[in-house]
Amino acid sequence: MLTNLSFLEEGKSFPPDSEAKRLRRYRENKQLFEDEHAEVYHSQFERIERVIGNFENVVSYATIFNFQKLTTLKIADFVFGSPPSITTKDDKHQMLLNRILMETDFFNKLYESAIDMSRYGDSVFQISVHNKKVRLLVTAPALWFPVVDSGNIKEFRYHVFCRPFLLDSDKKHYGLKVQIHDPENPAVCEERQYRLLGKPGSFKMGNRMSVPGEEQIETKFRACPVFRVSNTPTSDRCFGIDDYASIDSIVSELIIRVSQVSKVLDRFSSPAMTGPQSALTYNEEYGRWELRMADYYERNNESDPKPEMIVWDASLDANFKQIEILINMLYTISEMGSAVFGDLSHTTGNVASGTALRRLMMSPLAKAKRMANSYDRPVKEMLSLCAAVYGETILPEDISVKWNDGLPADPLEDAQLADIRTGSKATLSRKTAIQRLDHLSDNDADAELAAIEQDEAEKDMGSFPRNEPEVIG
Repeated sequence: MLTNLSFLEEGKSFPPDSEAKRLRRYRENKQLFEDEHAEVYHSQFERIERVIGNFENVVSYATIFNFQKLTTLKIADFVFGSPPSITTKDDKHQMLLNRILMETDFFNKLYESAIDMSRYGDSVFQISVHNKKVRLLVTAPALWFPVVDSGNIKEFRYHVFCRPFLLDSDKKHYGLKVQIHDPENPAVCEERQYRLLGKPGSFKMGNRMSVPGEEQIETKFRACPVFRVSNTPTSDRCFGIDDYASIDSIVSELIIRVSQVSKVLDRFSSPAMTGPQSALTYNEEYGRWELRMADYYERNNESDPKPEMIVWDASLDANFKQIEILINMLYTISEMGSAVFGDLSHTTGNVASGTALRRLMMSPLAKAKRMANSYDRPVKEMLSLCAAVYGETILPEDISVKWNDGLPADPLEDAQLADIRTGSKATLSRKTAIQRLDHLSDNDADAELAAIEQDEAEKDMGSFPRNEPEVIG
């Protein structure tokens, strides 16, 4: 945790020692998200060796369960898979909001941010202006070095962004670009450059290459253009808690257990054969005994063994029980439940109704709601700040955000509910129903309605009695 800008002084370590643990966790979680589990767990032998002694020779990570990545993507789908509805009462302001949402690719940025928030614990937004247009950037938390008040770690004194770069690719000399935002003075920011000494991983801060008087950059923002969204914030932590820390040990144990079973099954996949000595014949050319296949093997008495394959009885019930326990614990601790991972309470093939599915998803929906609540205020403040760039004043409290839960709707249950609430009155025209169900245009829907009416007319005509001539005699 940084409380001043002294970490930028010449001779200081970069990254600062106080940030090493956080950055290492970011690096490991990024590798887990990208299926590089072996790289992460290779550095965690202290925990894994209690399961297997000679770890590298037994388990090669042929079986990877990337529950971490799946958890991240699913929670992002819940919150932003179905984008929220963002509205304001004024029509002119609504048009501007729609423009901002389009130009900044706002909803895709939110989805990208949710992935960072899940795997890193924090997501950082930066707003800038380029060619008189607003830009929204989701910055990797590994580049963010916040300076907080020593008396209140929730209050940011500076937002510092540090990006190492190559000064000389031949000599491998590095520099450091530093951008400093002061929330108390959001109209300007500082952009400095430093020389880095040493090699990546053991840098020391060198001399300041930029000129102090030329480092001030005007932003013209009325509020700080840096926004942080945290996962599971607490009163005594400066940074959020990622979703991987709680399940990391369970996933690694699960991978080891399944890999162990796979190794054992592979070892006994080619069974040997046993039988009487009469089943063997001596090969003079090679000087060895060989099995005579497709022949008759005589048995002199009942005590002689009969030819048969040696089948190994794989008593792995304890392993499979342990795997099941680990999976159930994973469902619980991750808060995602079995339904999210594709197991609807072991009723594969049955389609759960909308109400039943929502009940199965209570835990992940609660988790998604927590994330949505964390985004609500920053989203409104970011849009308000973006509107100010275009000369309009839209207060955050005038912006309404309606969050969706990401679950698919159940049309049958919705129709039944509407039927009950309206006293069995129609709530949808025939034309609209045809367009929605068959994805038809206005003209095609009109033609389909005309065909339906013609069929109904012909059917009605066929129901009338025909005037047949009376036959006398």
